[in-house]
Amino acid sequence: MKKGSMFAVAAVTAVVALFTVGVGGAAAHGGGGKGGRFGQVGTSALVNAAASQLGVTSAKLKAAIVDAAAAQIDQAVEDEDITADEAADLKEEAQDNLNTAYSLSRASVVASKASVTTTKLNDAFRAARKALATKKIDAALAAGDITADEATELKDQLASATLPGYKQSGLGLGLGLAGGGHGHGPGR
Repeated sequence: MKKGSMFAVAAVTAVVALFTVGVGGAAAHGGGGKGGRFGQVGTSALVNAAASQLGVTSAKLKAAIVDAAAAQIDQAVEDEDITADEAADLKEEAQDNLNTAYSLSRASVVASKASVTTTKLNDAFRAARKALATKKIDAALAAGDITADEATELKDQLASATLPGYKQSGLGLGLGLAGGGHGHGPGR
């Protein structure tokens, strides 16, 4: 196996592993979908794919996420964890930045605002993660970075993986993967 091919297999294997165990914190909310690294999936790409899985528009799911973030912010004010001025700034940031809204939101509130069950929301995000990881494997195969056998092995690993739902918990490695299971902080 060529040195470049070994790197590509290792990188795609890492993507599969990260989609499986999750990378919370900064990784869950970073990325923005730019760059060519394996696993570079922005929050918008994940939300769009999940909306498709749910059979709702991306706008409806994004609005549910922003509304859920606002509810978390209101709760933080009520609990006296933040001031009204801080809440206003956070709400503005959540309105303008899906990563922020996603990080502050709770799966149960998003599901309610999107008129789906939490189970359905989590299942849609799992399916979206799988679809996005499969797309990365297919792209690596098409680019000649991995062989067909390597792609098959990676897809088999992905098929047997337990992927996180709406939010993921994990190591916070900052690798640009979006999404997740239970998260940390106010978005838990």
